[in-house]
Formats: sequence, structure tokens, C-alpha cells
Amino acid sequence: MKKLKIFSLLITLLIFGYLSHFFDLQADNNFPINPLTDKSETSWVDSVFNSLNLDEKIAQLIMIRAYSNRDSTYNDSIGKIIKEYNIGGICFFKGHPVQQAYLTNTYQSIAKTPLFIAIDAEWGLGMRLDSCYSFPRQMTLGAIQDDSLIYQMSSEIARECKQIGVNINFAPVVDINNNPDNPVINIRSFGEDKYNVAQKGLAYMKGLQDNGILATAKHFPGHGDTDTDSHLCLPIINHSKEKIDTLDLYPFKKLINNGLNCIMVAHLYVPAYDDRKNTAATISKPIVTKVLKKQLGFKGLIITDALEMKGVTKYNEPGILEVKALQAGNDILLLPQDISKAVNEIKKAVKNGSILKSDIDEKCKKILRYKYKAGLYDYKPIKTSKIYENLNNPNIELLDRKLYESAITVVKNKNSLLPLKNLDTLRLASVSLGIDSINDFQKILGRYDRLKYYYLPKNASYNEVQTLVSKLSKYNLVIVSINNTNNSPSNNFGIQKQSIDFINLLNKNTKIILDIFANPYSLAYLYDTKNIESIIVSYQDNPIDESISAQTIFGSITAKGKLPVTASDEFPLNTGIKTDKLSRLKYTIPEEVNISSNALKKIDSIALEGIADTAYPGCEILAAKDGKVFYYKSFGYHTYNNIIPVHNTDIYDLASVTKIAATSISIMKLCDEGKIDLDQRISKYLPYLKDTNKGNIVIRDLMTHQAKLESWIPFYKSTLIDGKLDTTIYRKSISDNFPFHVADSLYINKYYVYNIFDSITESALIKTKEYNYSDLGFYFLMKIIEAVSNKPIENYVKDNFYKPLGLTTICYNPLNYFDLSRIVPTENDTVFRKQLIHGYVHDPGAAMLGGISGHAGLFSDANDLAVLMQMLLQNGEYAGKRYIKSSSVKKFTQYQFPLDNNRRGIGFDKPLLEYEDNGPACKSASDKSFGHSGFTGTYVWADPKYNLVYIFLSNRVYPYASNKKIVEMNIRTNIHQIIYDAVNKNKKVK
Repeated sequence: MKKLKIFSLLITLLIFGYLSHFFDLQADNNFPINPLTDKSETSWVDSVFNSLNLDEKIAQLIMIRAYSNRDSTYNDSIGKIIKEYNIGGICFFKGHPVQQAYLTNTYQSIAKTPLFIAIDAEWGLGMRLDSCYSFPRQMTLGAIQDDSLIYQMSSEIARECKQIGVNINFAPVVDINNNPDNPVINIRSFGEDKYNVAQKGLAYMKGLQDNGILATAKHFPGHGDTDTDSHLCLPIINHSKEKIDTLDLYPFKKLINNGLNCIMVAHLYVPAYDDRKNTAATISKPIVTKVLKKQLGFKGLIITDALEMKGVTKYNEPGILEVKALQAGNDILLLPQDISKAVNEIKKAVKNGSILKSDIDEKCKKILRYKYKAGLYDYKPIKTSKIYENLNNPNIELLDRKLYESAITVVKNKNSLLPLKNLDTLRLASVSLGIDSINDFQKILGRYDRLKYYYLPKNASYNEVQTLVSKLSKYNLVIVSINNTNNSPSNNFGIQKQSIDFINLLNKNTKIILDIFANPYSLAYLYDTKNIESIIVSYQDNPIDESISAQTIFGSITAKGKLPVTASDEFPLNTGIKTDKLSRLKYTIPEEVNISSNALKKIDSIALEGIADTAYPGCEILAAKDGKVFYYKSFGYHTYNNIIPVHNTDIYDLASVTKIAATSISIMKLCDEGKIDLDQRISKYLPYLKDTNKGNIVIRDLMTHQAKLESWIPFYKSTLIDGKLDTTIYRKSISDNFPFHVADSLYINKYYVYNIFDSITESALIKTKEYNYSDLGFYFLMKIIEAVSNKPIENYVKDNFYKPLGLTTICYNPLNYFDLSRIVPTENDTVFRKQLIHGYVHDPGAAMLGGISGHAGLFSDANDLAVLMQMLLQNGEYAGKRYIKSSSVKKFTQYQFPLDNNRRGIGFDKPLLEYEDNGPACKSASDKSFGHSGFTGTYVWADPKYNLVYIFLSNRVYPYASNKKIVEMNIRTNIHQIIYDAVNKNKKVK
């Protein structure tokens, strides 16, 4: 028994020793070894190798250039090279992904030995191919503090490479960029910190290799500290051996020790290792063999940088250059100038013994082993049917957005100005430098607060600079963005002197937020930053980056990046201030809230169907979940003449949505302040009603539409004589006695308001106290709000809600604030005002009150309504400010009298107590949901159970209010149901 135990222990130790050796081998080797496939790999490599003659073995070491956007003559010429030489691989450059896939299938089918297919896709396939995503440049990625995002990105790049048959990516760049003037690496580097570069390079490498793509670290031994471009000449690295070893080589060591597949050697003159004049590292045996292979122990594929670059061609003849590269220790000769000369010169070198045949054999076998590991032993043609869709799915954009979000870097934030708070105290302007029209950055800024847009083109004169500075003096905060930049250090990254002069002039008297959509090194050009309140580095200039940076300013996204380089003495490496997150709406794509973009295409179809069936000429639709706007689109035109298209910033007449967007929220706030009691009679606040049949009406009953009031009164009819306007009541021009606009060139007598309220006061009550929807009570509610607050209702809601919330369009009488082209027209009124109602409230009663009432009169775009509804969904709080008590939101938005078959909340509409088709809400709307619809074709709804906001705006009354197709077709609620279906398809509600 004792012997058996000893024997078992020995077996265990042997197994443990083997496994330890195996795992050590995996760590040290440059590709994962699978013992189960090792035998088949050897068999395949040997069989292919034995089929090759010397010329073909040499050709296996060569990788040539190819394009997928050339003509058939060019493509045939590449095919001819493949057949004639049996070359080892192709590196694709500019082209189209589908065409590249076709060509790859063609080239692989005619190749005797399967081809390596490589691409230079440092920031994704979009670096080389059209119709593909480009992820952020590595300098941008260097600012990210979560390296798992780099892994996710490179995993996605690997997936995309596989889609088009690529098996080698010449990435990541692990050069340490510590020279701001570097013209060729710069933004291609993760930065100047060797640990950051190494960790991100490792994450990038693993993402590729874990997903079956060979990663290539470059440019050995380090291309970061140069101020010349190796494409044009031979740069010099004047570092000592000690510095190279501890700095430049550090990332390469890190990746090698973790199983790196390939390394690309740079065209650099490094005298510390090889001081032979004009000898590039690519052809230096002391560097490639002694340092890389022996000192660092790298056993993977060693690839030259392009052998057509002037850094080596300037001093070496074609053919001879390739011989030197192999003698130095490289395995793959990338892009030789002349294939025939290269093969012939290498053959000569083998014959004369300057290159051993065994070296050619060894390199060829190594390449074949990696081809096996890349799956080329069992090559299957690429399926080309859905390449475009697979390379452009929304999840790629979501990842792209996450990367930019994590990179945005705040390097200065005096008095914690960012994110912006107390918007009602700010007079904001936005100035974009380097452009001459509104960009995405400004458009997103405009969703958070009303601001004026300005531009300063690159060729602006000094007078233009001074004039703009003068114009901006009336604002107390200006958001300045530097746009339209480039990546050239020698060209100041595209930033003109006029832009810097403008910033330095402006910041002498005006507070500035400066957002730089440029290389972080450009911070060095800002020689006077002491008066700039906040500075943001956004790194790149594209629509996604601009959108995210704008949202960071207002706090819906948190800034958390850190500078990956030292930009200046004031802004050293790792400068980065984390900003707070505010509960403002964020603008994103459906996938961020786990909704499929494809599922929402049905919304587009329904919206367009409504237009085609003339339910409305156009519409604006917004949906948000968890505080994130994931759908925001406009369809159609302002009218059926199809001249002015609807934009997201266009303004619609909200009709009865006014009841919640102005009146109800005001009552809620006044209740919170103890100034109104819902269970008090309205005569307490409007004493003149005390002795009328309205005096005993309770506010709660009024707001739930069970106060026995008639539905409405057509006040305008009493102002018509034989169908024409009474000229004692109306005038065509404004005057002291006729100050209120009813429509274009139509003003009403200022005293007629009393007739309207007298008509309501004297109207009969219906006999039974039951639910009966009525506008009339909201006329009284407006007067209660004004009496209690001592402010006109339009001022009360603006001061207490709209301005502090940063709402940009919602208002009464929009012509006082906006151009007519932004306001969507409503009815062609042939009975009362005898004109197209455009810019004036559609509701006749509200119009006769000068456009302002408690039941109608508001205009807005979808975004402002979404903010209001989100505030309610967040229990009365928004962006750190409380507007309404949480208890009040709950009270007002719940059923009040369900036992009386009344579905209403206090001011708010709610789903039917038992669902019926054609009801006020779709089937999936929960009993906690609330909202309102408007006669003009509007609809707003929020659902706390799903944390969902939905806005639909249209002008279905154009040109005639008798058009009820929007209701008959259930367009608004059908779209709402699609949103619920999309939410429920991917995530169960908790």
C-alpha cells in the first residue's frame, strides 16, 4: 500500500512537471501549442514544404501589395504574380471589403500554397477600406483607463478581418511616442508612458490572437522618438542601449513574454546597436538577430517594414536589399520593389553561401506553421453575401462610442464648472473654429440649452476675429471648439494662428470652455490659458466624438480620460480630471439600451405609411430608455407640397399636451410649496367664482375631468357676423386696444378675454359627476396659477421649469423667438380666421386669449418634451436639481378615481383600466404609465415600469382638422407598441 502511494505521488509529480513545462512553453512561445493538433500540423507543414522548389520556398518569404479598387487588368497582374512565383502572401491596401473578399477567394483559388492575407488595420478596416468602421486612433485609446475596452476593440477588428479573409493584422503599434514632432507615429502610438503603451499593446494583441488573427507589434526597436518619416528617409534613434532597453523595448518584451505572433522591424538607424552608416534596423543583424531573436528570445515571425520605403531604398538596390534583410534575420519580406530581382538575388546568395539554404528552409517552415495556425491548411472560400451588413452592424458603433466616451479628457476645470449646472444663469454661445457651418458638436450642445452659434473659418482675417470677439461680449460663457484639424505636427495640426489669436483675445473678458478636437500635443500652442475656465481634449474630429464631447460638457457623460503624453509644462502626462455625471438625457443608439436597431425599422415604416396615406405631412418621433435617447427621427415635410423637410429641431403645436407640459407641472410645484390644495374649491383661489355654479368645484375633480363641465365652448362663433369677423372685436393691425395676436394680421380686443371667462363661468354643468373630458377647467387652472404665483403662466413655467431645465424650444407664441421656417403649420382655417394657421396656436380659444392658455398654446420640439417627461420619470429631479417632490409626481400620475371608471391621473392621461383597442395607450403600457395626447396629432408618454419616454409630434390637422386618419390607423399607439416590443424582446422587465 505504501509503495502504491509513493508510485501515485511520483506519477502526480511527473504530470505536474509536464503541465508546468507545457504552460511555461505556452507563455514563452509565440503561438498557443495544442498537443492534439501538433502532429497534424507537422504533417501538413512537411507535405507542403516538400512540394516546393527553392524558388517557391524563397517566394513564400515574400508578401506583395494589392488593392481591391483597381480594374481587372490590375487584378489579373496580381494573379499572374501569384501563379508565377507562388508568393507567400498579399497585403491589401485601399479598396472595398466585398471586392477584397472576392479577390481573396480568387487569389487563394489559384495559389499553389495558401496565401497569407494581411492588412494594415491599426484602427480597424476603415483605415484601408471604404464602407468600414474606423475606431479611434491609438493616441486617443491611450487616454482610456479601462484596457478591457482595447481588448474588445481588437476582438472586433479580428472578427472583421475574418469576414474578409484577412489573417494577419499589422497592429498594434507599440512605439513609445515621446517626440511631439514625430511625423509618422504620433497619433498611432498609445503615448509616452511605457507601461500604458505595453498594457494597451498587450490588450490589443490578445484581442486579435484570441480570435484567430496574427498580431504584429511594430515598429521594432521603437519608432517613437523621431522627427523624420521613414517613408521618405532614414530616421535616427540616438538613444543609448540602456535607454532603448528600459524604454523602447519594454512594450515589445511585454508582448513577447505573452505569446506575440509577429514583429515588424522598422527602417531606423540605431547607432547604439549598429553604427554602420545608413544601415537600417531592418537589415541589421545586430538588431534583428542579436537583440530581437537572441536577447529577447522572440521565436515568432519577423516581418520587415515595407521594403519600398525610401528609408531603405535610398541606400540599397532592389534584390540586394532583400538579401540583407534575410541575412539580418527577418522571415517575411514585405512589399519588395522588384520580386524577380529579389528572388534571383536571394538564390545567388544561397548558391554563394552568404545565405544558408537551411535558413531559407527554416524560415519557410516557420511561415507554413503560422499559416497552419491561421487555418489556411483548410481554407474555405469567404461567404460574401452579407459582408457589408456584418461589417456595419450597430454593435460596432456602440463599441466605438464607448471608446470615445472613455477617452474624452478634461485637463482644466476651474471651480468645477463642468458639467454645466444652473443653466438659467448662463447666456451661452458656441463658436467653432476652422469651419463655416454648424457641426454635430453644436447640434448636440443645442439639445441641452438655448445658445447662439458662431463660426470662424480658417482663412478669417484679423478684423473678423476682432468683430466676433466683440459680438461675444454679451454672453457670460462661450464654448469654443477647435475643429477641422489634421495630424501633421509640422502644420500645427491644422490649427491656424487666427484661431489662437481669437482664443487669447476672447478669454481676456469672457469665460471660455475650450474643446480641442485635435492631437493633445496641440495644447502647447495655447500660450495663454490662465483665463480659460475649462479645457477638454477630445482628440479627434468626427460626428461621434463631437456628440460625446458635447454631452460631456452637460454631464450626461462623465469625462474620465487622462493625457497619454506630455502636451506642455502646464499639461503633463496623465493630466485628467474626472467630472460628475448629471441625470440629463444622453443621446445614443438603441444597442446601448439593449434594443435592436433592426427592430425599430418598423417605426420608420409606420411613420412613412402615415405620410403616404395622408394622415399627416410629416412627424417627429423620439424614444428614450433609462435616460438615454435611442431613437430620434423626423419624417416627411411641413406640408404636402414637399418643400420644407421636417427636422428634429422643428417646432410643433402641442395642443392639449399643454395641459401637462405647462399647467399640471405648475400645479404640482405650487402644491409642493403649500400654495395650492388639490382638495380645495377653486373659488378659494378665484373668489369671483364663489357665487357661481363653478364655485364648489374641487381642483382634483377639475384636473381629472369629473367636474361636470362641458367639453368645450366654441367662443369664436359669437365673434362672427354672417360668417365674418366682427370688426368691433378684431383688427388687422396691433394697437393698445387690440394687442393680442390671434393669427397673421389679426388682433383681438384686449377686453374680450372677459367675455370668454364669463362664458365659461355662466355655462351649465352636466347633470352627473362622471368622467367627461373638458378643456374648460384648464382655463380656470391657468388663472389659479397666475393668481397664486403672481406671474403670467408663460413666465411661471419658463422661470421654474423651462430655463433651468435648459429647454430650447418649448414656449407660447413661438414667432416671438423662432423663424417661421422652423414652425410647422396646422390647419387651413376656412371658418374662423380664414387663413393657414402657421406660427399661431391652432386652438381657437387659446388663440383668442393671445395664444396663451392652460389647455393649449404650447409649441415645442420632441427633445424638450422628452426632458420634461424624463424629469417626471426621475420623480421630479433632473441634472441634480429638484423641480417637484417625488411624492407629488407619484400622486399626480396615478389613477385617482378608478372605482368611478375614470382612468385619469391629476392632469395626466393614463391607460384604460381594462385594455381596449383604440384606447389612449398601447397594450403594453403599464398601469404606472402616464402622458397626454393633443388634437393637432401630438402624443407624449412616460412609463416608470420600463423607464421609457415616447414622444410623437405631427400636424395631422393640416390642412383640415377633419382628417382623423392618425386615430383610425392607431399610428401613435402602434409605434409605441413597437418600442415596447423591442424593449421586451431583449430584456425582461424587473
